[in-house]
Amino acid sequence: MTSIGAVVALAVIWVLLWGTASPANVLSGLLIGALLVLVVPGLRRRRGRSRVRLRPIAIARLVGYMLVTTVRSNVELTRDVLSPVSRRRTGIVGVQLPSCSDEVLTLISNLLALSPGTIPIEIHWNPVVLYIHVLRLTDIDDVRRNVLHLTDLAVKAFGSDQAIAEQAEHMARRQ
Repeated sequence: MTSIGAVVALAVIWVLLWGTASPANVLSGLLIGALLVLVVPGLRRRRGRSRVRLRPIAIARLVGYMLVTTVRSNVELTRDVLSPVSRRRTGIVGVQLPSCSDEVLTLISNLLALSPGTIPIEIHWNPVVLYIHVLRLTDIDDVRRNVLHLTDLAVKAFGSDQAIAEQAEHMARRQ
């Protein structure tokens, strides 16, 4: 995304947050977007650099997976809370992730935090290991498979072409 694209995207977000597309909201959104692009180094991109492409089908798969996971987690958590006998067995699971950008790692961590019963607690680098607290720990390998599947979906949705190729290579080595 070029700097102008970033300014426009930030202005659109600003207008959506205010709820109305009044001239004042659009103008202030453009001004704040331009200021942020000037101040925040990561928002300023030059042409010719590798771009991250949005892939609508991959994004839809990620959203669908998160919806199913969230509903399933809510049902399991509700069942556990309402049952007279607790089946909770908590634990912390470390999942080694393939190398991916900080943005994708942030997305994965936030998506895991959205799902009831899981919360990321720490990330170690070299190699990247994400530690997750799991409220209903029944199978450690299943937790790892689910996190790696979420990582795969996130990289395919928002990763660069190089990250997708590295992810495919990592998944092939695992099998």
